Amino acid sequence: MAAGTTYRIGRVRMAATRDIADLPTAPSLGASKHLMSRTQLAVWLSFPSRHYTAWTRNQGYILLGIAALVHLVIALVIAMGKDANWPEVLLAPFCLTGLFWGFGLLFVVGSAGARKRDRAEAPAREQALAVWENLFYCGRDNIAFEPGIGVSFHPSETREYIFGFRHGGRKK
Repeated sequence: MAAGTTYRIGRVRMAATRDIADLPTAPSLGASKHLMSRTQLAVWLSFPSRHYTAWTRNQGYILLGIAALVHLVIALVIAMGKDANWPEVLLAPFCLTGLFWGFGLLFVVGSAGARKRDRAEAPAREQALAVWENLFYCGRDNIAFEPGIGVSFHPSETREYIFGFRHGGRKK
């Protein structure tokens, strides 16, 4: 699948716009209506990943740490001066570190909201993963299906199926 080879499967319905963030659009793949890359099929049938990397959630804390370190160094340099008073020593470094403090706090608040959303979405993602693990693909008919359910769908509709249609009561 990763080789990116193409094969003829008949008419293919590809996303024209970026409705689903991690799916490439047809023009970006250079695909025609009658060819599909195996890589695209793998993207369609794969379980959707989160759209961030783990370290991006810690950028705010990293920026705050850098701001604190730079602030401390500048404050110590000012404090070594002959006529330095404490308000000047503590507040003057904000001229240079204020931007780091501001963006750091902004990123920390933003990532807290994102973590809250992740916790709220966790049950739905677990349920979608359980549905996704039971899916099968038929290369002859170019459909995906879940045995015992009696519903088949085009591989491009995998995300809609696992997060939408089958989110109700699962039979075990």
